[in-house]
Amino acid sequence: MEIDLRVVDESKEKIFKTFNYLHSIPEPPFKEIKTASYLADRLKEAGFEVKTGLAETGLTGTFGSPNAPVLAFRADMDALGHEIDGKPVYIHSCGHDANMTMVLSAAEILSKTCPELKGCFKVVFQPAEEIIQGAKKMVQAGAIDDIAVLIGIHLRPEAETSMGVVTPHLVHSSTNTLIFQVKGEAAHTGRPHQGKNTANALAGMIFAINSIKTNPLKCATINVVSLKAGGPSANVIPEEGELTVNIRAEDNELAASLKAQVDHAVLSVAETFGVTATKITDRGIPASNHDPEAIKLGRAGIVSAIGQEKLEERIVTPGGEDFCCYSILKPELKTAYIGLGSDLKPGLHHPKASFDPEVLVIGTKVLVQIALEYLRNGKKI
Repeated sequence: MEIDLRVVDESKEKIFKTFNYLHSIPEPPFKEIKTASYLADRLKEAGFEVKTGLAETGLTGTFGSPNAPVLAFRADMDALGHEIDGKPVYIHSCGHDANMTMVLSAAEILSKTCPELKGCFKVVFQPAEEIIQGAKKMVQAGAIDDIAVLIGIHLRPEAETSMGVVTPHLVHSSTNTLIFQVKGEAAHTGRPHQGKNTANALAGMIFAINSIKTNPLKCATINVVSLKAGGPSANVIPEEGELTVNIRAEDNELAASLKAQVDHAVLSVAETFGVTATKITDRGIPASNHDPEAIKLGRAGIVSAIGQEKLEERIVTPGGEDFCCYSILKPELKTAYIGLGSDLKPGLHHPKASFDPEVLVIGTKVLVQIALEYLRNGKKI
């Protein structure tokens, strides 16, 4: 089964127009109303059976009657909040508009040129990726119940890879936020020996956390990102404080180890200073845990679509991704995540982020070819 990928080149103007419109309607998590309506209308016009209102604003499109095993492409829909000139605004600074464009464009091209896909192809448009809530709600809504293989796609910044280079194995890091509540004993600053100073304890905790050394061959970071201690009076030894730590690691085992080391550092310093430290928040998302056969499928699609010379086997990023929750919530699901070098700069999440739009055509070709490879292999991986 073949499709002449020149059909994607011929759709370039439509692809760019799709992106420009999606870019012009950025919406917050769970409020992607205009976005969802636009996507639903386009999918219906292309012959997809569309289900809307999943996880509030999410939707799916199935080409023909579901018939397992189903291959699905997923794109995220929400924009990021920024403050510009003192005003809160939402901007598609993470490239979700591009992700949606490529998945929608591939879906339309496949439905038009390859009717044999009926019964085994689906697209998933997920809300609220940026607040790490959308994937869980989509699973709860039954959006992936019939899916055997789920493929995600995302642009990569110039810091990670070159324009036009594509990987079938984008490894997202786990992201964990720990918040500790620290409590000492207030006193007059003229009689500090009568109190237990939380500000001093927090300073010690920072030094202890910064002394934790990660394996330089692994992608991992530990950062103290928030400190709170003291009040309006400069003559009072502060009694209460708070410490927030962010941990990122390329695999979940390393993340667990780093979390344990941070816990130990905080509690040891607390004991030294005679204060108490209680962990009141421990939240995060897992690292990637993609399936080797799904990655192999992605690799075959990339090589067939754009050539071996544009393939990068693996890219590790310190960024986190809600997509990683799908395989945790549904262990039998096979997942892979495509990363596209796009000359994106200054970087993801920057309000002035921009990229080479030609990558939209490249990504669409890759997705179309992945679907064809899936069919060519008898829908079995």
